[in-house]
Amino acid sequence: MNIKGILRSTVVKLIAFAGIVGCFAGALFLVENTITDFAANGLDQMVYRFEGDFADSSYMHQQLGIMCAEMANAFEDGMDAAEFSRQHTDFAGNYFGRMGDKTVGDDTLTEAAAKNSAFYMITRPGGNVQSNVGMYYGYPLAVYDEETDSYGYYTEEDTAEEGWKFNKFNPYPSNTLLLVRFTDAQAAPIKAEWEMQKTQITGVLHRAIVLTCIALVLFVFLLFVTGRKPEDEDVHLVTIDRLPVEVNVLCFWAVLGTAGGLNLALMGELLNGTNDMSILLVPSILFFVAAFAFALELTLSLVRVIKNRSFVQQCWSIRFVRWCWRTAVKLCESLWHGLGRLRRIFARALFGNYKTRNVVLLFTAYSVVLAFLAAVFGGVGGSFFAFAFGTVWFLAAGYFLIKRITGFERIVDALRRLRAGDLSFKLTDMPEGVFAEMAEDINSLGDGMQAALQNEVRAERMKSELITNVSHDLKTPLTSILNYSDLLGKMDLTPEEANDYARIIHQKGLRLKNLTSDLFDISKVQSGAEQIISERLDACTLARQALAEQDKAVQESGLTVKAAIPERELPIWADGRKLSRVLENLIGNCVKYALKGTRVFLSVAEENGQAIIELKNTANYEMDFAADEITERFVRGDAARSTEGSGLGLAIAKSYTEVCGGTFDVSVDGDQFKVRIGFPVYGITAK
Repeated sequence: MNIKGILRSTVVKLIAFAGIVGCFAGALFLVENTITDFAANGLDQMVYRFEGDFADSSYMHQQLGIMCAEMANAFEDGMDAAEFSRQHTDFAGNYFGRMGDKTVGDDTLTEAAAKNSAFYMITRPGGNVQSNVGMYYGYPLAVYDEETDSYGYYTEEDTAEEGWKFNKFNPYPSNTLLLVRFTDAQAAPIKAEWEMQKTQITGVLHRAIVLTCIALVLFVFLLFVTGRKPEDEDVHLVTIDRLPVEVNVLCFWAVLGTAGGLNLALMGELLNGTNDMSILLVPSILFFVAAFAFALELTLSLVRVIKNRSFVQQCWSIRFVRWCWRTAVKLCESLWHGLGRLRRIFARALFGNYKTRNVVLLFTAYSVVLAFLAAVFGGVGGSFFAFAFGTVWFLAAGYFLIKRITGFERIVDALRRLRAGDLSFKLTDMPEGVFAEMAEDINSLGDGMQAALQNEVRAERMKSELITNVSHDLKTPLTSILNYSDLLGKMDLTPEEANDYARIIHQKGLRLKNLTSDLFDISKVQSGAEQIISERLDACTLARQALAEQDKAVQESGLTVKAAIPERELPIWADGRKLSRVLENLIGNCVKYALKGTRVFLSVAEENGQAIIELKNTANYEMDFAADEITERFVRGDAARSTEGSGLGLAIAKSYTEVCGGTFDVSVDGDQFKVRIGFPVYGITAK
């Protein structure tokens, strides 16, 4: 088996599928296990927060801002320094705060000492904040204004100048100062914890990313090979692929959404401190992984359906929309056709044809004239005059009508002759008026059709000559290719795949040789250059010989042949070699295109002085072609061209049959394909 076959094998696809599921499970377990570990210790103790450097640590920034806010709150609430110190004994840094005559923390801490520290924050009223951090938390020494719903930084001097009173807090004294710092030594344990957490979290993320990339590569590989098998290029569906698209998508989101939602809900509970539910983490992950595996198979099922080009057939929504569209179109067409039929019925009732139309017009005119004469000459003697004038009018109208009817019949006769193929016929001596113009158009039509026919014959002859010449010129290089590829196939070539390549070249060369031979044969027949040697043949013997020659191919195809061939002789007059080729092509088509496991029916019988050879089979594809088109050159019933064939088999069979004097008829009934070959019974009457 070559590399392509190995990659398409079931074992490799199962390994890839298991690899995707395993990578997903591994990444999910790593991430969720890390999150639950941090949750168990308290997320507020998470020092590493995805910064690039410890100097940018948001945890340290937060500690500075929180301590400033704590001191400001202590001053506002009137808390004494001793109580504040007892509540913040676990603070790792140094702090000092002053507001008026109140102080908290280490009063030896100076601004200069704070600024020389690894992390510091110095805060004064009026929004004056100095820090070596990029950001800080809260609004230390900020005053909230309820009227504007905002914070402001004001001192007593500011409010005295503006004469403004705050609703909730008094302004801060101008000597207010808040100092917070972390020296290198104080920040060292936190930095060590930061680096340890960074190593742990980034390691987990890197492994999860690697697993995700591996899963993506395997998924792309499965997209290409799913539905394919080593032995052919067809798309093979499985049972789950029969699901409608909507059911597939609904199951995908229902299963994956349910499992993911339960997993997220459990993670939320664990992050909120519900540690007694941690025992459910592993079952939750396993359930989520199983749901992911099922969703992955549903996705691959959709890919196979799309590859098989049956997405539209299996999508109920598209089918429903198409059905609505077709129904609306049919209703509109029916309404339009109904109105058209009413119009045509009304028109035919009055003017059914040219003769009727003239009669109606003349009768109307005659009636109008008689009514006019009766009204004008209604007195004494007027009736005779009206009768005489009406008679003359009627005779003149009759002469006019007969002349027009004659012209009409000549035009109808000319059209019939054109339809029969007499393109040289010309219409002359037509009455003046519309018939003369119609005669000119018909004569021009005949000339145009004759010129088009000559051009078509010339083009067909040139095409046949071209095919014949090309087919002939291909024979010599093809023979060399076949001979050399055959010699290469008999050698022990290296690498080992070279022998397979030589064999494939030989097989494809044979197929090209057969195609060239078919082109040459059909070109000779259709150009009239084929030599026909007719003789007395037995149709029954021909059918038996054809079955015997194709017996091995029929057995390998899994078909069952039911033959109804009489033991008596049924003589015909034809070329034996040509008819043998005809039957060989027909039985070969059955082997290629008949549904596996079905029966093929071959019968020979006499019907009304004709020897009839009939072959029937059940096709393995949808036959949506016209019966009269399938015998044209290069036309194949299998529009997808999933089997080998050139589209010349039936064309050659029909051409050989007709050149030998027989008839070749093809009919299609559902999945049934039937060919009938007829020849006159020769010499004797079959009993």
